[in-house]
Amino acid sequence: MPYNPILVVEDDPDGQEVVARMLSQVKIQCEIAGTAEEAWTMLQARAYTGAIIDLSLPGQDGFQLLKTIRGDARLNGLRCIAITAYHTPELKHDALQYGFDGYFAKPLNRTLFLGSIEDIMFK
Repeated sequence: MPYNPILVVEDDPDGQEVVARMLSQVKIQCEIAGTAEEAWTMLQARAYTGAIIDLSLPGQDGFQLLKTIRGDARLNGLRCIAITAYHTPELKHDALQYGFDGYFAKPLNRTLFLGSIEDIMFK
């Protein structure tokens, strides 16, 4: 069954490439947004299976983007996964309490990350 792409919201070009490459290795299509504002425009324009959102973005951060998504009746069920280079146990707890469906610290563990993407996004 074909799925809509996953939206990757990541401002760092290297981070964009890492996530996109991992997803392509398991035949998951993605589209990239460099800011929360760009992501919001893209989310309004087409359907996505889910979103992988960096918590530290220029302008609006990942938490603000998630709040906007959850506040939209059409998008509030979108599966959203947080990623961050600034991992702490408290940040993980906060992200999951805030409403993210998953959380991963960078550098991403390929096996764990991809297995969880399958479980969170496609089940």
